[in-house]
Amino acid sequence: MEKLMWIFMYNQMQFYKIIIAILFCILCLVPNHMFSQNIPENIKTLMDTLPVLSNDHGDRELLYQYSVGDLSSLSDEDTRKVISGLKNRGVGVITFWKKGEKIDSHIQEGIRIARIQKELGLSVVIDATRLLYGFYDGTPATSHISDKGETFSDSSFAGHTMGCPFTLVSRIPVIEARIVAYAEAYKAAGIDIDIVTADWEIDGPMEWNDAWENSKSCVRCRENTSDINNFLLFQATLRSIRSRLMYESYTKPVLERFPDALITNYATYPHDGWRYWYDYFEYPQPELPHIKDQNALYRPWYDEFAETGFTLAMPVVYTWYPIFNWYPEYSGDYRWFYNMLKVGSNAGKSTPSGIPLATFVHWHTTAPPKNPDPGVKQMSRESYQELLWHLLLRGHDMLFSWCMQNELAVEMILLQDVYNKSLEYNKWFKIGQPVIFDVPANETTVISGIKLNNKVLVRRTDFKENNKPVMVKIDNVELKVPCKPGECQILRLE
Repeated sequence: MEKLMWIFMYNQMQFYKIIIAILFCILCLVPNHMFSQNIPENIKTLMDTLPVLSNDHGDRELLYQYSVGDLSSLSDEDTRKVISGLKNRGVGVITFWKKGEKIDSHIQEGIRIARIQKELGLSVVIDATRLLYGFYDGTPATSHISDKGETFSDSSFAGHTMGCPFTLVSRIPVIEARIVAYAEAYKAAGIDIDIVTADWEIDGPMEWNDAWENSKSCVRCRENTSDINNFLLFQATLRSIRSRLMYESYTKPVLERFPDALITNYATYPHDGWRYWYDYFEYPQPELPHIKDQNALYRPWYDEFAETGFTLAMPVVYTWYPIFNWYPEYSGDYRWFYNMLKVGSNAGKSTPSGIPLATFVHWHTTAPPKNPDPGVKQMSRESYQELLWHLLLRGHDMLFSWCMQNELAVEMILLQDVYNKSLEYNKWFKIGQPVIFDVPANETTVISGIKLNNKVLVRRTDFKENNKPVMVKIDNVELKVPCKPGECQILRLE
């Protein structure tokens, strides 16, 4: 009788587990109309477009999409539903720190979101961009000074007012105070911050565009640069100042309070001494030092990452519009793929072990002109997704997405699909070692892989038809990689 009772209780428990599982699945698929009417359209787009993950994300970080935006209009109940619903689709929420008169309410809103994220077992992820702008405040105090004693500025950076880099150390306490206010409040609330990012770009010391010429005309710049006519010395001087601004006003105040936080800034990452891409506000300057690759001009880059004290690298792998015409020797897709893999491989091979990579990616052609050349063909979806796989297999740990509002659905469909499938290999990405960083100059076969013990997780992408096995050397062992389009393979090193 006692045995029968235990069997009955066991079956009843199994029944309840099934019911709970069904209810959980139903909640994961909650349609938007069950939320309040305040749910922003961008979140509705993500909830409607993206399916629930079919694989457990485990301890892998979620995807971070900047268009999720502000949740301050939502009740606690709807906020929890949104954060949970996005989590089930592999998307994390970023809190944007703001400055201004309502800073206290902004701080409390950030803490509110953080508490919910912690309750759901998620990372607290912050964007501090708005607090970092601007070191150049547009006043005479941060301007260049001419030989006549007149102030002037540099407007060659997409119209942003850029002044004298040697005036900016005095601005550190102003920016630092903003960061400290938030960090102290989170600390007092008992909330640990996990990831802090920023998109601090067109501000602070910059050496490109008209910056060098303007500095040559500035009394203060000439006095503070030992040889103003030496570009590489000028670059090193400015980038070192830029790193100091970041460290003292941003990195240090965060890490003093949250020593385990991952902190970074857009486009700041370890590298091999060269930058293979241009942001939308930069343009090639053939008169400056460079390496030429077909029509591409690669620039020398200062090693600023170490001086910033950052604990997270953030490369940028975008389909910048000019890339297509840089490589006329290649077909359409490999023009994009070659450059973007070159950027990603540079960061992957150069970043020390223990420093994770959080990489900005984008599929739609990035920053096209008002009247784009019809000959510039957008990268195919298939090649873009292959690129994402190769990035993951070359050491990129997290994927961040920024896009225009009308691009959101497609961008995230492509990104989430690769992310979801990659979750099958969590162990490899967690403890495996990337072993291939070659970027073929000939448009042929690209192979990437992660080694774990005596096995390698590989992906092979062919840009020229080839059904034959391809050999790659790993740890002085020749590995035969069969042709399996669109699949990862686990191969043994014999």
